[in-house]
Amino acid sequence: MTQGGTAVDALIWSFVAMVSAVVAAYLGARLLPPKRVTALFLAFSSGLLISLLCFDLMRVALDLGGIGPALTGFFLGLISYVVLNRMICELGIKRRCSANCGGVGNLTEEQQGEHATAMALLFGAALDGIPESISIGVSLLDNPLVSVSVITAIAVANIPEGLASGAGLRRSGFSLSRIFQIWSVVVLLCVIAAVMAHVLMASAPVAFKAITTAFAGGGVLAMTLQTVIPEAYEETQDYVSILGGLGFAVAFCIVVIFH
Repeated sequence: MTQGGTAVDALIWSFVAMVSAVVAAYLGARLLPPKRVTALFLAFSSGLLISLLCFDLMRVALDLGGIGPALTGFFLGLISYVVLNRMICELGIKRRCSANCGGVGNLTEEQQGEHATAMALLFGAALDGIPESISIGVSLLDNPLVSVSVITAIAVANIPEGLASGAGLRRSGFSLSRIFQIWSVVVLLCVIAAVMAHVLMASAPVAFKAITTAFAGGGVLAMTLQTVIPEAYEETQDYVSILGGLGFAVAFCIVVIFH
């Protein structure tokens, strides 16, 4: 059996994949980019995410446990994301990527307090990032190196959410340091998820590893369909298909080169 990576590897690679969100949030808060700019990134990242789902997460799950566990984990991840996303919506956080509202939905006249806003954004961003980070930890169990395409797709896909939320939070009155702290906590949670997945899954049955990997795939697809593509389409319209296709092609080439 091929010797896999270590928990330290999982920590490092998950951090590399997720740190772009912190950098993007800080830049968004400093530069306040227009919504169209973030939409272009969103459209491109939709293709990356679909490629990540097809060529890495679901393929690995299929190789590990077969079609049964792969589809089981996939639909569990998809349904879980839908349910949790609905819970967030009921709290008034309808558009986490919106640059107009700081990632916390349509602000009411009273507005939410700073603590509630920060926790809502934290939960929403973690909902996207944790399944992706778990997939990194699981993939390192049997492989010494994580897939370059996985890291690239996750890192690039985090940029538009970070940019939009950083800009919106800044417009809502948050300080730069506060925005940096919020996103740092999100990244920390995702890194912990990757390390815990690597440690706890080491002795887990192969079928369970497959279900866990596919679970991340289902969550990624749900996020792409419910959040990334709709937000991108509002500003890019028909170009969302071209930009998304370009993102898919880039990720596909990375897969071909590094596999």
